Amino acid sequence: MRPTRAYIYTAHFQHNLRTVRRRIGAKPIIMSVVKANAYGHGLEIITKASLESGEVGYFGVATEEEGVQLRKLTSLPIVVLTSALEDEVDTFILEELEFSLSEHHLLSAIEARARALQKKAKVHLKIDTGMRRIGVEPNDALAFARAIAERSAWIEFKGLSTHFATSDELESAFFTKQVHTFADLTRSIRTEVADVPLVHAANSGAILQHAAQSAFDMVRPGIMLYGYAPSLELQETMGAELRPVLALTSAVVHTKRIAKGEGVSYNLRWHADRDTNIVTLPVGYGDGYSRLLTNRSRVSINNKQYPVRGTVCMDQIMADTGDDVVDIGESATLIATDDPTLSAWELARTIGTIPYEILTNVTARVPRIAIT
Repeated sequence: MRPTRAYIYTAHFQHNLRTVRRRIGAKPIIMSVVKANAYGHGLEIITKASLESGEVGYFGVATEEEGVQLRKLTSLPIVVLTSALEDEVDTFILEELEFSLSEHHLLSAIEARARALQKKAKVHLKIDTGMRRIGVEPNDALAFARAIAERSAWIEFKGLSTHFATSDELESAFFTKQVHTFADLTRSIRTEVADVPLVHAANSGAILQHAAQSAFDMVRPGIMLYGYAPSLELQETMGAELRPVLALTSAVVHTKRIAKGEGVSYNLRWHADRDTNIVTLPVGYGDGYSRLLTNRSRVSINNKQYPVRGTVCMDQIMADTGDDVVDIGESATLIATDDPTLSAWELARTIGTIPYEILTNVTARVPRIAIT
């Protein structure tokens, strides 16, 4: 087997679930958000760890296809967190995937297909309280909720939801505004329309900072389940509570001694300032190790870090080990679970992104191996 692998520490994942539970208390349901191949960690591995934890009562995905794949692994409720198209409605109903609904035209289509299939559809009304992505406008929420409730013969009104735009920021007034808007709408809908069973809004940032205000009936943790806070400022203040779940490793497959002045890799973007040893690892941007890390990252071999040198290739990178002699076959760590200097956040900071992107970019050709 090719030595580039992603090790998934399921005990760390379950620790992070327990961290969510401690913050929100015993009552709210935890939705395990497993979109994008469980944030790059492997859908099957993370679904199994979620179920075994005893903490998860719902799952969240982003697409119809993810929902169908997940339905093969669990009978628990699954919400598709993005908007559906009309040609997906039958699949949603037959696979018992729950809609995030905010389009009037889709409501009629869902009712018609549910009647035709003789199977009740399940919907969550998404309200846009400020994210400006998807969701019904607040002024229209009460009327839309009434339209859903009037179709109760074929549509089960399962939930009300919104999404926070600034919950990863410290002391965000906009977050407070969103919470108040959503809470007011929830009270109105439950009082005037229907006693909708599930109200949910809290993402990772809200759980970490404002659980008491925003937990409602269910929470939707994403990145914090995988060991990272959603922003650098929260990582620095609250990240110690979380345990990173994914380690990306490879192994040395080639070594050579190069002379001072020689260049390395495509376009010779690095030249040696002394005679040095160069080792090659079979991992590259084809595996999700970004080309933007060229000459900017480090790998750990035998508990010592060495700089990546030269352009990151599709399938290989090179590291400069100086006068240290490293044997072929030695393991190398590119993303660590126990070293902040090799974390997904550190790589993200280096290239100006977030750990979500670092983790979800680990491609399908990298085997995921569960460590329990």
